[in-house]
Amino acid sequence: MNSSHRNIASPDERTIADLLEAVRVQFYAGSQPAQFHRDRRMLLYALTWPAHWLDRRGLFCSPHRYRSLVADRLDAIRAHGDPARFGAYLPSYLLKCLQDFFDRHGDELYCELKHIRNALDCLQATLAKCQRASEQSRHIEAIAAAHRILRNGYHGPPQTDPHQIALF
Repeated sequence: MNSSHRNIASPDERTIADLLEAVRVQFYAGSQPAQFHRDRRMLLYALTWPAHWLDRRGLFCSPHRYRSLVADRLDAIRAHGDPARFGAYLPSYLLKCLQDFFDRHGDELYCELKHIRNALDCLQATLAKCQRASEQSRHIEAIAAAHRILRNGYHGPPQTDPHQIALF
């Protein structure tokens, strides 16, 4: 993902793109780019699997928390993983490590993410998103108003649609 797309991407897209980039840098640095691109789809599957696990349990977390959950697993795999085990196909090994972690620590994670503090964090993030959307909509309204002014100034009064029925 290039830098111009990163600025307009949603937090979810940025989270997954950042995690995918971390995998590329940590595990594919010495390999051919074609190998990373071959594994990309399965890597995406592995990196999004924790979201599936969380969603099935009705759990929510911020993009930052999700990124840290998965990045911590990537760091653990890098530090303690067995390269002979994943050999030529890292995505399956990554998926298995994530699944094992969630099997072992799922109850702790469930309690943490069901806590009221997490709900408040999610609510605060939602309110911030609504505020940004409101500001953006006002921005569009202002630009549209400027367009109407310019259109009226250059082409006379607005034209009525001949297919529209007059009310009076």
